[in-house]
Amino acid sequence: MLKQLLLQSLRINAAEKTTATASNLLGGTAPIDKLRSQIAQFAASPFPVLVHGESGTGKELVARSLHEKSSRASHTLYALNCAAISPTLVEPTLFGYAKGAFTGAVASRAGYFEDAHDSTLFLDEIGELPLDLQAKLLRVMENGEFQGVGETQSRSSNARVVAATNRDLKQEIRAGRFRADLYHRLSVFTIDVPALRELGEDRIVLLDHFREFYARQAGTQPFTLGREAHAMWLAYPFPGNVRELRNIVIRLSTKCAGLEVNEEQLRAELDGDTDTIAPAVGGTLAADEDTIIDAARKQLQTARGFNLDETLARWERGYVEAALDLTQGNLARAAKLLGVNRTTLYSRMQNYAVNTPEK
Repeated sequence: MLKQLLLQSLRINAAEKTTATASNLLGGTAPIDKLRSQIAQFAASPFPVLVHGESGTGKELVARSLHEKSSRASHTLYALNCAAISPTLVEPTLFGYAKGAFTGAVASRAGYFEDAHDSTLFLDEIGELPLDLQAKLLRVMENGEFQGVGETQSRSSNARVVAATNRDLKQEIRAGRFRADLYHRLSVFTIDVPALRELGEDRIVLLDHFREFYARQAGTQPFTLGREAHAMWLAYPFPGNVRELRNIVIRLSTKCAGLEVNEEQLRAELDGDTDTIAPAVGGTLAADEDTIIDAARKQLQTARGFNLDETLARWERGYVEAALDLTQGNLARAAKLLGVNRTTLYSRMQNYAVNTPEK
């Protein structure tokens, strides 16, 4: 009975989410223009799309935009977060179930694939799907056929699948956690959603949009940013991306409605613990000295309690562990990858208490 109630709850929540209309993508930077172009190019196609991006970048908004610009827009979009439900519920939710298939299944129910027959099915966090279900998903994507839990007859669906993930699925394949054949089937078209730190002045566009929206919703005046706070806003890397920006705006709209926010007030809302040099330069340590200096300047402007030794030590350990992971713990290969001697690498590992299968 509990399982049936959970499935009903999932279906109700999904239906509620699909009533929202995806807003136009905001911003005028080159990455956003590219994103709009890809959505317009891929929307009319019936083939799958794999949307990749960090958490909070707006992957579901991209999926909804693909749906709304397609010939399927008159149908309901169905969305399922594969990480938000128990693995035992994913199969009956996707494929349906027969009466008596499990305790509490007092009647047969269709699954998302059947409901989304001529529409779009958005599978968020696809990298969390269990391996046994990946094989069943591959089958329905290959020929449109599937079977509900407890059924012997095959059903068919013409649903277009849009999947999203914040994981590196190629790395997941190498680790044996994701099927290569499913990855190739899902990634007929791929869209990379840019991180907010890559969008420059679009951070101001989003700020304006959200503060006007939440002020209007609350019936208050929007807050403004002072000069120093404005500079800090542009320098902050927003590790949580658009979701974090929106939450900061909500808090400031509540605490500082109609007021000018100063540097200290804004700093109190930022996540200083997650500031690193890498996000400020797009996820890599740039070789260009001016770029590194600029990234460091931005970090020092926003970080609280910055400590150079601790920051450099975290980065060093991160590179050591990444090299060991890429080489499956082979010290010689890892040392070569890092450009250091094997004895130097071993010494660094002792400093950080890093273990490997070889050790």
